[in-house]
Amino acid sequence: MMGQMSSGRVRRSAGLATAAGFAVACAATTLVGGTATAQGVTLGCSTTIGHTTCYYDSFAGSEYYLTIPGGVTTVAVTATGGQGGGIQGGRGGTVVADLPVIAGQKLYIVTGNGGGGGLNPGGGYASVGTASGLQARLLVAPGGGAGGAGGPGGDAGQSASVATGGQAGTQDAGGAGGVGGTAGALGDGGSGGPIGDGGGGGLYGGGGSVTGGGGGSFLVPAGGTTSLAARGSRATVRIDYAAGVVTDTGSAGGSGSAGSSDGSGSAGSSGGSGSAGSSDGSGSTGS
Repeated sequence: MMGQMSSGRVRRSAGLATAAGFAVACAATTLVGGTATAQGVTLGCSTTIGHTTCYYDSFAGSEYYLTIPGGVTTVAVTATGGQGGGIQGGRGGTVVADLPVIAGQKLYIVTGNGGGGGLNPGGGYASVGTASGLQARLLVAPGGGAGGAGGPGGDAGQSASVATGGQAGTQDAGGAGGVGGTAGALGDGGSGGPIGDGGGGGLYGGGGSVTGGGGGSFLVPAGGTTSLAARGSRATVRIDYAAGVVTDTGSAGGSGSAGSSDGSGSAGSSGGSGSAGSSDGSGSTGS
């Protein structure tokens, strides 16, 4: 349990900003200070003396950024990919790693992207990178392949167990599609078609099929570890660092910055240019 801070310290070091489709919150007493929006996105940072935890969680594909504060040289990351859809969806994967950083650098965080389409969609991946886009990713926790009546989906990094199912993504190519499905690609799982199972997203996505989608592939930095996530997990990223301050975090598509809870600053929405008011309701929300 994280220690508490005075309300004055909370107001100076952490913000509450809400813009179309996402919420930003920083509080001293909880890990996730934000609240779920209609889009199911929660984003928040909590601070104690000398320590910050930021948590990014989404039911839908979303990209965020986190600006590294002064004095921080390493962040600890735990990223988990989502379980594949359907009654027999494969488990997502988890990557745990320490990443070297420098003050002022932005990390770009993605949660829930890349699951292949189908009656049962594949699980989305979770990633952290140095810029927006697939080519700058430092680590990727893949999603599991979807699985339904035709067969179970493959867990992260694994092909569907039925021979005609989708294959797992690899380190340099998407997994081959199974019967009735398409191959995965960079970042994206293949489609299972209108009655099939999508492949999991990942570094490279798994193939889709009507007999179970393949899991996506991992990207693991030096010193990192991998495991399979618990059943029912969705795509999340947690970042910890040794400083009790949040410089800036928000939606990577927006043009604003996360303001403090006293109403200063603004937060751009995903693709929006407006500002979001403080918790007292002032300010306007961008499109």
